[in-house]
Amino acid sequence: MSDQARESGELERRIRDAERQLFAAVGVDFEEFFIELAQTGLRVRVLSQGHGPAVVLLHGASESAAIWSSLVAELDGFRLLAVDLPGHGLSDPAVFQRGRVREQARQLIDDILDALGLDGVPVIAHSLGGMFALWQVAAGSERISEVVAIGEPAVALPGVRVRMPLSLLTVRGLGLAVLRAPSPHRVYRRLLSHGLGPAEVAVAPDPLIDVLRLSARRPGNAKTVASVIHAIDRFHVPRPESVLTSTELAAITTPTLFILGSDDPYLPPELARRSIDQIRGALLCEVPGGHAPWLVDARQVGELIAAHAQFAGGPAVATAPPDADRLVS
Repeated sequence: MSDQARESGELERRIRDAERQLFAAVGVDFEEFFIELAQTGLRVRVLSQGHGPAVVLLHGASESAAIWSSLVAELDGFRLLAVDLPGHGLSDPAVFQRGRVREQARQLIDDILDALGLDGVPVIAHSLGGMFALWQVAAGSERISEVVAIGEPAVALPGVRVRMPLSLLTVRGLGLAVLRAPSPHRVYRRLLSHGLGPAEVAVAPDPLIDVLRLSARRPGNAKTVASVIHAIDRFHVPRPESVLTSTELAAITTPTLFILGSDDPYLPPELARRSIDQIRGALLCEVPGGHAPWLVDARQVGELIAAHAQFAGGPAVATAPPDADRLVS
């Protein structure tokens, strides 16, 4: 075994150990399985919990499916399928290209839903995942029956500012170097407070911080995150093609719920409302917290999702593949 393979295996073992600690702390019992994406050939990991109508969860940039664990613990009556997006968690890496990122995101969503055997499914999404979902429904796709966007959906809405440390990641070469640099637990927690918000990071359990910082150190993950940030953002502002226009917002007919933290560092809810009001029937709920408010109060966010009138209408998902491995909690 090469030194690189040995190092990669040790890193994966440490990520899984941190996940087990995290899942045990919040009381969730995920099943893990991998899906093969037909169009891209990528191998993507899915964490599954519960029974009932299927709901797909898409995380943000430089995160992983594990970040949903506290919210998953608050959502009963659904088959919750939390996806490690390519180049995140333990999924295969990918390269996003400037000028093609919307096309790549739509293909990725279709590929994931095809592999899961789903159509017309609700999606709960955070940040980058929320932007991907909104791009999908704005293009007229009916494969997503409902979008629940938690936290500002990356740079999909007009008015977002790209803040530090994300600004550094937009610079080709520098972004990759920053992501690859080893960050001790305490340093990574401090950096994360700029990205997610101080309230979120103050209550984030240590195992979650370890999952995120260790996942970010996988070489393929660093390349993926650097590529997608460069593709969607300039140094301080989004690339124009990333932002949904008023025409696109008005064209969205998919039921959409936004749950935004009152202190979201990227776009305050009162400014986001100007765009959200252009989406037919969209709802906005403001809650305490920053960019990932379920980390502050998972129960409140879970209750808002469960109370959303349209939410329980998704189809049941097929049984997980027979080779699924249970992550013991």
